[in-house]
Amino acid sequence: MKELSENEAKAILEKIRGEYKEHGKLNPKAFDGIGFEQRYIQTLKLRANITKFLNDEVAFLEQLKGKFQQIVAKKEAAKAQTLNRIMDESLEKLSGYKKVDFHPLASVEIRYFYGAIIDFAEADLPVLIYIFKGTPEYSFLQDAVLQIERIGVTRRGLPSLKIQEVIKSMLDANGNPLVVEKVSQNLLKDGCIALKNIVLSIGDLRAKNRINTDMIVNVSDRDYPKAAEYYGGRKFGESLEKIAERCKQIIQDFRMNSLLSIEA
Repeated sequence: MKELSENEAKAILEKIRGEYKEHGKLNPKAFDGIGFEQRYIQTLKLRANITKFLNDEVAFLEQLKGKFQQIVAKKEAAKAQTLNRIMDESLEKLSGYKKVDFHPLASVEIRYFYGAIIDFAEADLPVLIYIFKGTPEYSFLQDAVLQIERIGVTRRGLPSLKIQEVIKSMLDANGNPLVVEKVSQNLLKDGCIALKNIVLSIGDLRAKNRINTDMIVNVSDRDYPKAAEYYGGRKFGESLEKIAERCKQIIQDFRMNSLLSIEA
């Protein structure tokens, strides 16, 4: 083994110290710089071979870095598996909804959400309007109803008004993923806030006995076939319970219940 010159030994020493300092930020217990300094001082006191000491320390440090990289890689793989499992479970919940393709940059989740609101607008919203339209109580629901209509009501085969705005925003984003994600999350948030407000309004109006819960739903099966199929002949009270539960289910399935502080 060729003996190192003083400058060479100094350069290797500083490199080892730098490695311990840098890697110690990630794992100070494994990359123990103080332990290295103690071994170095002990070597000097014993007047041992510095060249052998430094070569051994470099080899040990490389082994340590390799082992640490393996551990990090395993942790990252485990995180990826967990994330994939969570995503798979989330998509499995969403698969019960209709998926509506409206733009190539729209995420799968947002396509399912659009489908969920379309279904709600076709099956549930007409009943809500039927029960409250023309009453003073409708004012409690009007803003939420208008928001759901903007997102979920389609005409002449065109996307809804809100989705048309979303498509324009995605086109203006020029492929910027951060902008696209912000647009998507705003759509999700706005829709779920409207659903939450429907839930709260129904609960408040029922608690104050502002609804005749024994009246019967009789929506037009020609104009609203889904609503007539699901709710025709049911009492107002039962129908409102089902609508509120459907709102909460959508909020939960699209993982917005914690954000909106609502129990599903």
